[in-house]
Amino acid sequence: MKRSERMAVIVMPREPLLDWVNSVTPDDPIWIDELLGRANVYFIPSYEAMDEAEEYMRSHFDEIFRNELAEWFEDEDVWPQPRTYAMFEEWFDVMYDVVVFDSQARQAPGHQN
Repeated sequence: MKRSERMAVIVMPREPLLDWVNSVTPDDPIWIDELLGRANVYFIPSYEAMDEAEEYMRSHFDEIFRNELAEWFEDEDVWPQPRTYAMFEEWFDVMYDVVVFDSQARQAPGHQN
C-alpha cells in the first residue's frame, strides 16, 4: 500500500450544527445522538508542521463549511451568514491525520477502476 502525499482532515459536527438544523426545520427535529459517529473526511496537501495544516484550513474552511451545510440543506438562503473560522471551530470538531495510505496503489497490474 502506498503512502499518500496528502493528509486527511476529519470533520465531525457539534451541537451548534444541530441547533441550526433544528432552527431550519423545527417541526422535524434531530437529536444529538443522530450526529454521533457522523464525520466527513477531506484530503488536504501534506504539511510537515501541524500549524501549516491549520493555516491551510483557516484559508479554506468555507469550502468545507459549505459542503457540510449542503449535506443538510441545499438552499443556501438558510445557511448562516456570515460564516467565520471561529464559527467553523464552534460547529465542528476537526481532527488531522497526517498519514494516509492509498489502497488503490496495491491493485494488480492491468486492473481498472
